[in-house]
Formats: sequence, C-alpha cells, structure tokens
Amino acid sequence: GHHFCFDNDDVGDDHPFLIYNPSMMNRCPQQYYRCRRCRCCNFHFILALTIIFLFAKNFCDAFNSHQNRHHYQATRRNASAARKQQPKFAGEGQMDISSSNRMKEAQLVEKLLLDALEKVKKMKRNKDRVLPPSKLFPHVRQCNAALATFGDSGDFTRALRLFTQMRKSASLFYMIPRERFSPLEHHHSLSSINLIPVPPEPTLVTYSTLMSRAISLRKPRVALRLWKLLQTQPNFYTNVISQKRRNGRNATSSYMDPSMLLKLEKEESAIVPDVIFCNTLMNAYAKMGDYRAAKAILNSMLGAKGVFTHEGIPKVKPTAVTYNTLADACKVAGELGAALDVPELMISQSEATGDKKLLPDLRTYTTLISTVARKSIDKQETRDIRSGGEKDPDMAFALLNRMKHEGIVPNGVTYSALIDVCRRCNRVDMALNGLRTMLKQKAKTNLASVNTTARPIYHHKPLQNEAGAWTAAINACGKAGRTDTAIRLFRTMQKVGVKPSSWTCACLSDCLLKSTPIRIKELEEVLQYMKGAGLVPSEVMYTSLMGVALELSQKETRITKDGLQVQLIDNLSIDSEDTTTEAIFLFKQLMRSLLMQTEKEDMILKVFLVFQEMKNVGMLPDVAMYNSLLRACAVTGNIERAQSVLRRMEMDGIIPNRGTLKEAVTLAKNARRSEFALSIWATMHKKTSQTVPLKPKVSVEMMGDLMNNYASDLQQTSNHEERIVIHREMMNLYQGFSSKLEEFELHDTFEEIACNLTFLLSALKAAVSCEYHSEVVEEKTRSRELACEIVGFEIFQNEHHTDIDRAGKKAIQLATDWLYAFEIS
Repeated sequence: GHHFCFDNDDVGDDHPFLIYNPSMMNRCPQQYYRCRRCRCCNFHFILALTIIFLFAKNFCDAFNSHQNRHHYQATRRNASAARKQQPKFAGEGQMDISSSNRMKEAQLVEKLLLDALEKVKKMKRNKDRVLPPSKLFPHVRQCNAALATFGDSGDFTRALRLFTQMRKSASLFYMIPRERFSPLEHHHSLSSINLIPVPPEPTLVTYSTLMSRAISLRKPRVALRLWKLLQTQPNFYTNVISQKRRNGRNATSSYMDPSMLLKLEKEESAIVPDVIFCNTLMNAYAKMGDYRAAKAILNSMLGAKGVFTHEGIPKVKPTAVTYNTLADACKVAGELGAALDVPELMISQSEATGDKKLLPDLRTYTTLISTVARKSIDKQETRDIRSGGEKDPDMAFALLNRMKHEGIVPNGVTYSALIDVCRRCNRVDMALNGLRTMLKQKAKTNLASVNTTARPIYHHKPLQNEAGAWTAAINACGKAGRTDTAIRLFRTMQKVGVKPSSWTCACLSDCLLKSTPIRIKELEEVLQYMKGAGLVPSEVMYTSLMGVALELSQKETRITKDGLQVQLIDNLSIDSEDTTTEAIFLFKQLMRSLLMQTEKEDMILKVFLVFQEMKNVGMLPDVAMYNSLLRACAVTGNIERAQSVLRRMEMDGIIPNRGTLKEAVTLAKNARRSEFALSIWATMHKKTSQTVPLKPKVSVEMMGDLMNNYASDLQQTSNHEERIVIHREMMNLYQGFSSKLEEFELHDTFEEIACNLTFLLSALKAAVSCEYHSEVVEEKTRSRELACEIVGFEIFQNEHHTDIDRAGKKAIQLATDWLYAFEIS
C-alpha cells in the first residue's frame, strides 16, 4: 500500500530519488509520480519495466524448462516401463512398418543417386556447361543402407544396379575438370536424405554388404566375383603399395604390418580388409565347400609362413566366428578330418593370445557333430582317416561327451545334428538313444530348479530348437520304415509341451504317404493339427501330397471288368460307393491346407491347380472341395472366379450346403456384393427333391452377419461416397432377402426377421441416410418407402428399447414422421 514518487526538490538535478508520499494514496494512478524533468524519470521508469520484464521472462523460461525436463524424464520412464511389459518380440505390424520405412528411404536414395548421375552425364556431354552449385549425391553410408535393404528384401538385382550407379557416378565425376564446378552454396534438401557434394565411392562396407547378401541368397559365386572386383580397384591396399613402389617411395614389406596398414588406410584412404570382411569371404568359400581356400584365408589372417595363403588378405586377428566358418566349410565338403583340426587350432590360438573367447564353443561342436558320416563332395580325393566310416555315428557321440566334459551344454540344435547323423547311418536305435539323452539332460536341468524328489517334468523350460531334435527323430524313424514309432513321437512331443513345426508335419506326412497302405487316419490327424496351429505346408509337402493323390486317383479310377482294366468316366456306373475315398481325401486336405497361406495370389493359384489336376485324372469333386475354392475366392475377394465356381457346381450337379453359403457370405463381405450370397441362398431354398433348406434362425443369422459387417465398415470410413455405397448394399440386402422370402413363401423366416432388431435397425439407418444424402429423386423415394416399411414392424412400436443408440433413435423418429405423413396424405 506504500506509494513512491520521484521528487528532486531537495537534491541535485542529476540525482533523482524516490520520496515516500502518503498523501498520494487517494490520488489517481496517473499522478502516482511527479517530476520536473520528465525525460529522466521516463528513462528510469522504462529501465525498471525492462528489468522486471527480463526477470519475469527468465523465470518463465526456467520454469518451462524444468517442466519440459520433468515431462521428458517421465515419458522416458513410462516408455521404459512399457518396453519391460512388452514381449520380447514386438508385433509384426511394427516390424512391417519399420521395414516399409527402410524400403522407402532406400528407394529415395536410389532416385537421388540416379538424378545426380544424369546431371553429371549431361555435364560431361556439354563441355561448356558448369555444374550447378548444389549438393547432389547421397552419402555412402545411406547408399550402403539401401544396398542392405534391397538385399534383405530378396531384390539382389536392384542392389547390384545401385552399386553400379555408385561406381559410375564416382568415375564420371572425377573425369570432369575441377574448374567446371561452381563454388558450393548452402543447399537444403527437400528429402530426409543429407546430400553431399562428392559421389558415394564404394567402400569396404559396400563390398562386404553386397557379399553377405549374395551369400544369404545362395549366390556365393557372385560374392567371389565382387571380391575379385574389389582387388582391381586403385584404392585397394595392395594396389596402393604397388603404386608407391613404382614411384620409388618406401614401400617395403613393412606395409603388411597391421599398424602400417592402419596408417595407410588413414593417409591414403586405402581399402584394407578387416576381420568382418575376411569372415564374409570365408563364408562364401564355405557355402561352396572349398575348405582349402577357407583355410588359406585363416593362414593369411594369422600371417603364417611356409603354408598356403590367400592373396589379398592382410594379417588380421581372427575371431571365433572365423574358426566356426572354417568348420562349416569342412562340413559342407564332408571332410571330418579337416574339421577335427579346428578345435585344436582354436585352443592353440587362445593359449598364444590369452583370449578365452577363441576357445571352442557350442557352435563349433555342433558343426563338428553335423560333419560326421557326410559324403565327401570330391569323390576322387582320398579322405582323411579320421573321417571314419560313412555308417559309424560313434564319433558324433564322442564329440558330444567331449563338449559336455568341457562344460558346454548342448541345445536342441546339437541333438538334432546328432540324431541326423544316426539317420544317415541307418541307426534308428542310436537316434532314439540320442533323443533320450536330450530328455535326461532336460530333466536334470529341471530338477535343479524344483524339489529333488519330484518327478521329472520334460515340458518345463524347453531347450532351444528342441522341436528340431524331435523332427530329426521322426524323420529317422520314417526313413527306416518305423511308422508307428514316428506317430508316437509326434503325439508325445505335443504332450511334453513341444510344438511340432511345419517341417515336423512334412516329415511325418511323407512317412505316412510312403507306408503301405497309406495311413489316412493318421495323415488326417497331422493335417488337422496344421490347420489348428496355422501351419502352411512347405513346397516339399505340397509336392508329395499332390504326387501321391494323383497316383491314388489314377489307380482308383480304373477297375477290372471282364479281365480288362477300363478307365471310369462316370462314377455312377460303379457298384462300389467308396472307390475314391483316399484320393478325394488327400485332394481335399491339400486344398484346405493351402488356404492357410498368407500370399493370396500364390494361394488361390495352387488351390485351383490342385482342383484342376483332380478333374484331369477323372475324379469327381464333392461340395466340400467346391467350398474350398469359394473360400480361396473369398480370401482374395475374387468375385469373377467365385461365379465360375458356382457355374461348375451347377454343371456337376452339386447342391450348395451351409458351408457354401458361409463362404459366399464371407465373399460378399469382402467384395461388397450381397447379391452373390443371396443367389446361393436362393439356390439352397428352391423347392426340389435334392435341396435341404436352412432353418429360419440360421438363415437370418447368416444374413445378419453380413449386415453387421457392412455396419462395421461404416464405422471405419468417413468418406461420403464410400458410405453411400455401403448404405445401398445394406438396402439391397434387406430388399433382396425379403423378396426371396416372399417368392419361396418362407413365412417362418420372415417372422424371424421381424423379431431381429439389429438386422432391421441397420437396414433402417441405411435407408434414412440414403434418403438424406442421395441426389437421385427415385433413390430418395425408394429409401423413404423402405424406411416406412421397416418402421412399421411391431418391434419398433415399443418405445422402451434401451439398447438403441442415438443415431438409431433418430432414424426411427424420422421414419415414423414419414410414415404418418404418408398415412395423412
């Protein structure tokens, strides 16, 4: 409540000060201060206001910064907690989005590089032209990421095309004289890619990325061609050293020392292969089975003298991956003797360097076990005596005991390799012994975490890839003809909590198909499991089922008549009613299994191919097989193919059943063609001796399901035109269904509709919406008449419906007003 004023009566003119003036308490705010020299007072007043404003601003900024920092920390804590609550693997949708973003960025890099290359080409053709002062090229790191994205997606040709553009842009760019370039200016890229003024010249990472993708796509020879191309580059370290020698500079063998190579890489920008590149190159030789070249790479990396080395590989410290890759090369070549040297090399190198990471690990021994009893790819070469016989699995069990003695715990992959060795040796008894050994190890591990007096629980904490060991055992029993044992293993692995994979089902199916007679009942059990687990048959299983089904159909369509075999054309002439059971079953199950595929176009092609092959051999399909065709059409939304299937059914005299209508309803949902479902429903309700009409409740439920699907589509779109189309389909469904009921005089079904509030309310809201939004007079009139017809049902006369939403109540009110207006007029 104190007030101050400026008064300089008692002091000098240059020293104004504040004087407390209580008499100004009741004065106006404009007279809170008085001064003879207003300029001075105004200056101090403005200065005070400025200081106050700056102080308030700094305080607000500090407060906001504190709040933002607190919010950021809280957000990080929440995100961390959410990540902990999430499963280890995120949903497939997030992975798809991430891969899609990487692909878009890779395509953008490809486009930017192509545009820059075109500009450089035009500049080279026009000698008087000056390159515009802008950054043209994407960075080499972004190009390498694009190469990896294209390679991972399987489009390796596109990756090679981008690699060629990188090399071409670098070669053309450096052929242009420097004086033809304008000075660089600051340039903002419209894309998310940071552009640079120099082209992306391929680096060691570029070649390593391409080579690894080529190997993963089973193209190791392409990887070797890239290695040879790298050796011809001027900036490859051996070529740089040769150039130094030609110029008379000091370039002795000391440049092969790792420290000198590092200096050469920094000063001369030379490409010097590192351990990752050497492992990649060794992997290329491993996939081809060239273990000698892989061993030569290792000798070069160790700097060994007096032994066979690989040209172009410098002295690099190898890792455990290097030795395991060498063991893999010996496995592919079928050379167990050379593979057995790998653990000794790892132990000696570990002792020499003191690096315990170089000791043999789980992968090393698993690869060695898998090498046992393999045939050599070079049959003319004399095998090492340590490779043993091709029918002796004792070495595999010896390696298993050795790795256990060294403290390495085998996993499912190890036991899978062990059992597979027994299969190659035709020793099913030892294969089952290997499976029992795995179960004992598993039980011993479980007993360590539970009471020692408890019974072993084999399904507790399954081993890594345990299903692979069971699959190998099933395959071994199947190859040896022990079908019953294979079936018991398949059932037992499910009881102990191990889920069979598609490869497990394929091995057992092959065993059942090759048994005499074919075990149809057990095969149905396998196929039913695949359907329930969502497993898709592999290409091998698909081919096997198709081949056996065709062979069975050819046998079953031939009968002996008067001592001669004749081909059956019409199955009505056969006295026996069960001559095609096995073949029809196989074709039917194969078609149902193929429906689980996610690739829609591939799926529908295979399903129709199976159906056509069955028709070609003279088999007559049943309604279930036609329903499978309709299901394939429903998944893809192919209405034309579905109509052709219906025409085939009519030509073959097949009467649709409830399953046919179900698939038709699904197709009508996806294609928004309600008349398709209505046509099948009408076919089922024609008054003939062969048709079996559906019950009224079932008919209304199926049509109501289709109506509800249209209603859910309305909630997912806000596009006006799309909503009008859906509303029309809902009206067509109601009117078409009602007219069919009147045509067939199905009064019970009509009464069932009159009691179905959801079905009627959906049609009513569609009619009211069309009346309001349609621009065609005839359609508006039709919609209003339909709304008046629906609201006239007795179910809408009850005003106490609590389950009707606001839009439904509004539609009922409008339709009721229209109905009263019609009655008055």
